[in-house]
Amino acid sequence: MRPHRALLPLSWVYGLAVRTRNLFYDIGLLASTDVGVPVISVGNITAGGTGKTPVVAETVRILRDAGMRPAVISRGYGRTTRGTVVVCDGKKILADAAEAGDEPLLLAGLTGHAIVICDEQRVRGARTAIDRFRADVIVLDDGFQHRAMYRTTDIVLVDVHQPPYTTPLLPAGYLREPVSALERASAMVATKAPDAAAADAVLQHPSLSIVSERFSAGFVPTGLRNLSGGARQSLEILKGHSAVAVCGIAVPESFRRTLTECGVTVQELIEFPDHHRFTGSDIDRILASYRSSSADLLLTTEKDAVRLQPFLSRFSTVPASAVMMEVRFHQQDAWSAFIRKSAGR
Repeated sequence: MRPHRALLPLSWVYGLAVRTRNLFYDIGLLASTDVGVPVISVGNITAGGTGKTPVVAETVRILRDAGMRPAVISRGYGRTTRGTVVVCDGKKILADAAEAGDEPLLLAGLTGHAIVICDEQRVRGARTAIDRFRADVIVLDDGFQHRAMYRTTDIVLVDVHQPPYTTPLLPAGYLREPVSALERASAMVATKAPDAAAADAVLQHPSLSIVSERFSAGFVPTGLRNLSGGARQSLEILKGHSAVAVCGIAVPESFRRTLTECGVTVQELIEFPDHHRFTGSDIDRILASYRSSSADLLLTTEKDAVRLQPFLSRFSTVPASAVMMEVRFHQQDAWSAFIRKSAGR
């Protein structure tokens, strides 16, 4: 992403505000609240697209396997509600995408119905999880900048295709904070890396050397889920086929890259803004594009499939599927041990 040079003066103003806020936390003028249980934050210093959702889901899996009762606390970007929303109580899903936002609802599914709560005041959300649902560890989704809650571990994700040292601050670039803010990080994960060597090429940059614990991970497609019926299919059916792809995610080209690596010829990539709430006219456009093409398939992401739920019946006559993804750490044993240690296990 090339910087918007005309916006650099605004980035300087933004940077001053961010540094001032961080200074106030550092010297105690602003306080971080300790909620009384271990808090593991998964976040980044760039604006979206690093793969937080699957990493949060994997973190929850490790904690549950260790015998703990984790709860995910999220702001719930894109939701229509305010206040505390219990997305999943640990047994069943209690909210839809409009009420919860796409990522919290997806997390409830990916984690096998772990506790997931949305609240713009995340300390309040954490207390709800602890008091009502007996959570004994909090996983803070997209929490690196949310310093109002004290955390025992701060994990920062870095996209190897868009490293933070290549861009200025918002709005000229996509940095939420200066790279020097990584001094607060407990660990860094280089994501979207095909192997550890590709990740090391990024992690060894001098500006990232301030973080001692380093890991890397790739996102691997594992199968397809039919939009209208929910049936699961093997990725093998993709090879040699063409598709119209639909996504409303932070980095649309990453979805094209995934499909290409699966052997799909992407005839058209229909892009929507991240967290976009689909409308009937959007569905008309998607279906018209597919029917006017010679593509065999209509493909979307798991996150978009959550927001497409109100319209699933309209896809019953087309071969429309969501591509399911999992995160694979290149140092899985070390990563699992790090998460358990962060939670006191």
